[in-house]
Amino acid sequence: MKLSSASLKRAIAFIRNEGRPLEKAMVHHLFDGGPKNRILEELVKFQNPDGGFGNALEPDLRSSESSALCTSFALELFADLNVTCGEPMIKKAIEFLMRTYDRDNHVWRIIPETAEASPHAPWWNNNRLEETFGNFLANPRANICGYLFHYHELTSKDFRTDLLTRILAHMETEEDKVSGDTLLCYLSLSQCNNLPMDASALLKQKLVQMIPASIETDNTKWGEYCLKPTWAVKSPHSPYHHLIAEAIDKNLDYEIQNQEEDGSWKPFWNWAGAYPQDWQSAEREWRGKITLDVLRVLAAFGKMEK
Repeated sequence: MKLSSASLKRAIAFIRNEGRPLEKAMVHHLFDGGPKNRILEELVKFQNPDGGFGNALEPDLRSSESSALCTSFALELFADLNVTCGEPMIKKAIEFLMRTYDRDNHVWRIIPETAEASPHAPWWNNNRLEETFGNFLANPRANICGYLFHYHELTSKDFRTDLLTRILAHMETEEDKVSGDTLLCYLSLSQCNNLPMDASALLKQKLVQMIPASIETDNTKWGEYCLKPTWAVKSPHSPYHHLIAEAIDKNLDYEIQNQEEDGSWKPFWNWAGAYPQDWQSAEREWRGKITLDVLRVLAAFGKMEK
């Protein structure tokens, strides 16, 4: 099964008409050969004077304050676009992360306590946030560590090595089945450049056990909140593709079959009635982002009609 050319056009039209300027610039770059600079011009609008990113770059968190969460989102985009460390936004972002690192607990708090005052999804409530996110030992620490290695010129080797050692030691204590956000953080770390070979081997060894145990392969549950196969393994060239190849094929077909009439793909979560007006904005922004993500995965797997 492949996404028809008409369905592709509807999806791109949805992003152009309803998406944020950031996703519009990204779809223009990916499908029309538009300039990468357009994306950076939109991304800088989410950066604060302190160097961190906020301002609802992650649509479920509507606060303007900088956070490790949004800053890691930005670094993911920079790395994905092959933006080098000479980009001032990257340098400022990593300086923000180094300033806000909790050196007593060796973690980043995923969002600031002040974000509670702004509209947000229920899982971003301050109450029991540490418990919800495992004291931040994987999320956001692991994926941030990956970006520090990716842009290794901007931090000291001793700091990165110590951080990575702590993450690997904690990862060894994890069960094979972990939460979706935890798995994605470890995957992000494993896929970043400049990791030591022994660390890469340890990560892969553990991820080979975690991926089949943690990814939801039952297609009857993909409409609920879960980690779908193609949210974790986004390319046939992934070293983990073979672990869940059959589920990935079914997930690709599922996405093609579940495109909305307006051309979008919608989030499979909601805010359970909290901040209803703000959820409408967040839901629309997620539609643009998720639609772009689905198109990229379908393209990577050759699931689009020419």
